[in-house]
Formats: sequence, structure tokens, C-alpha cells
Amino acid sequence: MRRAYLSRCLFLLALCQLGGTGAVPAQDAGWYTPEIIAQPETTLLDTEDAGRLYRVGDHLLCVMEGTPAEMGFQHGRLLARHIRHIIKDGYTKKALWDEGYTHEYVMAQSERMERHFAPEYIEEMRGLVDGLRAAGVDDVTYEEVRLGVTQPEILHYEPNAPPGCSNFAVWGQWTPDGRLLHGRNLDWNVSGDAQDDAVILVWRPSGGIPFMMVGWAGGIGSVSGMNAKGITIGEMTLPSPNGTFDGLPLFLTMRRVLEKATNVEEAVAVIRDNPHTRGWNYIIGDGAAPDGRAMEVDARGADVYAPLDPKEGAETEHESLADAVRRTNHPVGKDRLLELALTLGPEHGINVKTWDELKLLFPFVKTINTFQRYDWLGQQIKAHPGAIDVTLALRLLANGPVFNDDTLHAWVFDPRAKTAYVANAGNNPPVTATRRPFTRIDLAEWF
Repeated sequence: MRRAYLSRCLFLLALCQLGGTGAVPAQDAGWYTPEIIAQPETTLLDTEDAGRLYRVGDHLLCVMEGTPAEMGFQHGRLLARHIRHIIKDGYTKKALWDEGYTHEYVMAQSERMERHFAPEYIEEMRGLVDGLRAAGVDDVTYEEVRLGVTQPEILHYEPNAPPGCSNFAVWGQWTPDGRLLHGRNLDWNVSGDAQDDAVILVWRPSGGIPFMMVGWAGGIGSVSGMNAKGITIGEMTLPSPNGTFDGLPLFLTMRRVLEKATNVEEAVAVIRDNPHTRGWNYIIGDGAAPDGRAMEVDARGADVYAPLDPKEGAETEHESLADAVRRTNHPVGKDRLLELALTLGPEHGINVKTWDELKLLFPFVKTINTFQRYDWLGQQIKAHPGAIDVTLALRLLANGPVFNDDTLHAWVFDPRAKTAYVANAGNNPPVTATRRPFTRIDLAEWF
């Protein structure tokens, strides 16, 4: 009996890709309230043609403008020191080479993903290398720059990703004036020094939609962003047996959404119609509508969830809300949950064959952190009708089971105001992002 119980627990850890439990606060008394730097000092640090490098409070902000090659050149020249550091001495070195990944394996998988790149992305990365050369950095190759948008798949391909990442978007009845607010924690690794080279990247493509991404020097994409049309997007890892390197990587899928989408349905179509790599959950916000969607995606395909979606309901012991979408690190859809049971269960001595057999395990699911975060966010949203402003949205990221001591960056986007509230993790010693000040970044000048 004890062995069967432990096997069930192990299976559910794989099912939800998270371990550990935590108490769920019933109310917000005693919550931590993050500091907001509402009027940060903005300093112009450098220029390159139409490109600009600023410091906004504690954040670097790089604005690129023009053709792909021109924007890449500006990026490389203005951020050369940080690009070289993150590749040669910082996060890339520590996450890949210091952990035993071989150069041959990594570059082979990166090249497989490159086959799905749009030509303009290759042009931009080559321009970035040219910008590095102009800045006197001649020991960073194109292939190393390419890792800036392909390494998430390599690091996540096996189930060795750390637990975390939460996203929610609320609007309508939940916010004081109905506007959409989108909050996100990127729970990753604050000891890998990626925060040393964090930068807010703003692209102003010739003839295209301006957009921004919270990312890192040298990356032409990222995992968090907003565009001038009011589209916001954040992701979370999703355990899935369906994975491949033969698809468009996460960073560029998310960038593609921001480049192309003017409403939430177009954003969904961009993700649905591109070839996927591995399991990711997405939250997409549309500040102009306002509206939002959740998506569960892997190499098999993409499932879309609207507010009050019946697929996210009592049968899977989840609860979809009106005027809100949220996700953590597990699927809420019946088919994906059963697929995980059928494919991963036997590895842990669990031979689930039917949905009814899987439902018997749901009491265990509710003790897993990913479910607790999902449920807690829903309970807190329902507990604060008409009251979720920027401050409360930040508090939801910084408290309860959503809080994580390995949050690399966190933010709340207010697309109607063209504003982002951003915090990056600290270093020396490492400090999780939600215990750092959130800086208000006014993007109206570039949007």
C-alpha cells in the first residue's frame, strides 16, 4: 500500500512537473507589497543610427529601429559588452557548457530549429554579429548568437526544468475601470547570472508594429512581451510527451505574435499555425478588446481556452472564470491530462487506462504546487471584484503559492496605458524578482 501511494505521488510529480506543497492564504492580510518606482530617472547612454540605449531606473532599455539588419546591428553595437558576457562568461556558459552539454549536441539541435526561422530573423542575427564586430567584439559567432533563441528548448527538452511560472490576465468586472492587466512570474534560476545581462528590448520595424520584450542581451526574442496594438503574452512550461527540435522555438514564436497580431484571435492563429517544439502554456491578453486566451501547446498541436470555457470545468476539477484567464505548469484539458497518464504513468507503476481511473487520482493533484497556484489565483481573483489594480496584481505575483524564490523576472503589463511594471532578480547575493522594486516603464514614446 505504501509503495502504491509513493508511486502515485511520483507519477503526479511528473504529471504536473512540480514538487512540494504550500499553504494557501485565505485573505490578503499580511501580504508582501512590492515597491513601485513610478517615476524612474531615464538616461540616454548611447546611440547607433536610429538605435538608442537608455537606463530607466535600474533597467537597460534598448530601442532598435529600421530593417532587420539595421536593428540587429544596433542591438549588437549598443549591447556588445553584455552580449559577450552572457555568451562567454555568464548564463549561456553556466547553463550549457558548465552543465555538461556538448557543443556538437547543442549546435545540432539549434540548427534543426533554425530551419524554421523566417529569413528576416537570420538577417537580424547576422546584423547583430556585425554590430559586435563594430564594437570590437570579434570572438562571438553567429552560431553562438543563435543559441540566444534556441537554448530554452535544449534546456527544457528533458523534464529537468525547475518548477514555476504563473500567468494571469484580468479585465472587465475584476479591474476598477475594466482595463486589462496581465501579470507574470518567470520562475527560473536566479543563481545562473542571467539577470546580469537583462534588458528591455524595443523593436520599431520599418512598416511594422512596434513591440517590446523583457529579455536578455543578444536574444532577438524572449518569453514576455507586449506590442503597440495592446497584445500581451507570457509563457509557462507544460509537461508533455510530444517534443521535437523540428519547430519554431519558443522565443521566436512569441516574437512572431507581437510582430503580427492586432487582436487576440490573430495572436492565437500565429501560435496555432506555426510548428511547435515542446510543451508550453501561454496566456495572451488583448488590451484593446479587452479579452484574453489561454493556450496549451506542444508538437502535437494547440488547444485554445476562452474565458468561461467549458473545457476548463468541473470534469477536470478546474474552474474557468469570466473576464480572466490564468495558467501555471499543468494542462487543464481532459485529453492532455489523460495522455500524460497513459504515457508517463507506467514509468511510475501506474497503469491508468481510462479517464475514470485517472479521476481517482485527483485528490493527489490538488496537493501539487502547480494546481495550488492555479487554484489560488482563481480564488484571489474572485475575492477582489473591481479591485485588481496594478498594486494588487503585483501582490498576487509576490504572495501565496505563486511566490517563488527563483523568479528571474516579473511584470504587470497595462496595455491601455502602454506601460509595463518590471522587476528583474538581483544578484550578489541573488534576490528573487518579486522582492525587488518594480519599475514603471512608459512605452508610449516608442509605441
